[in-house]
Amino acid sequence: MRDATMKAAANVRDFWIDRIWLDYLITVAILGAHLLLIQWWPWLDILAAASAPDRRAVYSAVAIVVSLLGSFSAVAIGQLSSAKGERADILREAGGADLAHNWRSVFRTALLCALIAIFGLLLDPSNPPTVTAASPQPLTPEIIRWVFEAGLILAIVRFVRLSALFVEVLDVASRGGSDAPGRLAAPPVPDPDWAKRRRAGNGA
Repeated sequence: MRDATMKAAANVRDFWIDRIWLDYLITVAILGAHLLLIQWWPWLDILAAASAPDRRAVYSAVAIVVSLLGSFSAVAIGQLSSAKGERADILREAGGADLAHNWRSVFRTALLCALIAIFGLLLDPSNPPTVTAASPQPLTPEIIRWVFEAGLILAIVRFVRLSALFVEVLDVASRGGSDAPGRLAAPPVPDPDWAKRRRAGNGA
């Protein structure tokens, strides 16, 4: 039962990894679910409930954190490039294009989310204007909040994708050349009579 569950989970993971466009559907589904939930529980709209300075602090923190996605991608690429053995060679030849496509998507999403966070800092004022009948509340901060949330969800989904790819690359890199033990020469077998013959030859 456990093996069947693990196999099914692996099949789902492989299906997801092979289709990058699923990340957008997952993002839209999570964002839509959040929009529906706040209709019944408004307190779930955390960014709206937070003060403007707190939101700006979140924008700054997210811009820094998502930039680390690029670093993780670089580490994974380096691990795959330096991996040795037949498994690594096959992975580079057969899956190199797909891996490159996945890693490019992670880079671009990190850049996109960082840019959205920076625009959030620019468009969400630190001191919200006074709302009056003649001057209603502007929609820009609310729009940027939801755009920021969509970008953040997409970045998280891409981070999970990167983690799944990184595990596979580390597994190949850790095996090294151990995937072809039959090609290695057999170690020399010591001869117990070698010392006696050497002493006899030297006249000892």
